[in-house]
Amino acid sequence: MPNGLPSAAELIAQRAVTFFSIDTDVIQALGYKFEDGALRALHLQRPAWLKVCLTDVVQKEVMDHRMDPVVQAAQELQSALTKIQRLSKIDIKPASEVIDGMPFESEARNRFELEFNNFVSRLSGQVLPLDGVDLAANLFSRYFGGEAPFEKRKDKKFEFPDAAALLVLESYAKSHRTRGILISKDNGWANFSENSDWLYCVKSLDEFVSLFESEGENADLVKSKIREGLNARENDFFLQIESALERDVENATWRVDDIYSGLGLRVEAYVSGVGYANSYLDSDNIKVWFVEHDPSLCTVELQVSVEVNLEIEVEYYQYDTIDHDDMNVASDYLSREATLDLDVFLTCKGDLLRDSVDDWVIDVTISGGRYLLDVGEVNPDFGREEY
Repeated sequence: MPNGLPSAAELIAQRAVTFFSIDTDVIQALGYKFEDGALRALHLQRPAWLKVCLTDVVQKEVMDHRMDPVVQAAQELQSALTKIQRLSKIDIKPASEVIDGMPFESEARNRFELEFNNFVSRLSGQVLPLDGVDLAANLFSRYFGGEAPFEKRKDKKFEFPDAAALLVLESYAKSHRTRGILISKDNGWANFSENSDWLYCVKSLDEFVSLFESEGENADLVKSKIREGLNARENDFFLQIESALERDVENATWRVDDIYSGLGLRVEAYVSGVGYANSYLDSDNIKVWFVEHDPSLCTVELQVSVEVNLEIEVEYYQYDTIDHDDMNVASDYLSREATLDLDVFLTCKGDLLRDSVDDWVIDVTISGGRYLLDVGEVNPDFGREEY
């Protein structure tokens, strides 16, 4: 890797770095939310001339990861119909034909591909194909030589996709006589970059965008105005942010995890209701990016803690050794409180240096959308009348 990270001069004045690339693990950690949150804000945080170069490997991995639960859900739907027929002797053929005729998978794939392509387009980027006469030779040379990203371990064969992607990115940089920044949590990517004259590597999207964070008097003035707006919870600026937070948590996808019964019952649960309770915005940790140094347009990142009240429906099942099937033995409703730590991104437009924040035009996007709730041990109360 070139020594350290690129300097401000290399990034801004010399433009020695002209592209960046994101590994699948980073996109996955952000919930594949190309239209919201950090991935949406990215196109205004980086300089306009710094484009994204994703690889064909990453595109295929993202699509496969997003399609897997869709395919599984479609299979479970058909399986549920078959179970209904077995238990009730109802003819499910009409319903089955309707489901078979619904293009779940093709519609989902088309939507996911559109979101991915729009993301690349917003960042003036491209997807690099896996080609080149030396690619296979370089892959196997690194594999048998134990060079990055092939660690000396039994499962190193699984590093082939990463190795192919890294070689393609390095080849692109060499052929264009430029440098690129890789964003990945994978040690293999970092190790590869350390031995490359063309690639830098950072561990997170936060670390990447911090390279371009605005500093100086204008940035400090905007931060001061935002801080005042956040502390005045009755003004329009704060209320717009709070309204976006409420919509996000109430429309989010919640998954119940770590729930079990001490009675040996199988437990299924889902969140049936979400209520926004309160929010706490960290006014001391505000980040600002002016778009191409234009003081009338900037991106702002805020860190927020949100308190929510949750209603959970729980079903308990006991295995029936005669019918060899799970039998529903109890139902219950639970209430839980949870605190979410979110990143909120604002796109602010207007006379930012002179006007009050209430006069700005702001657009709010949030990094959340999918949340995991740990419940712990739960047990039915068989003494209750409904049982």
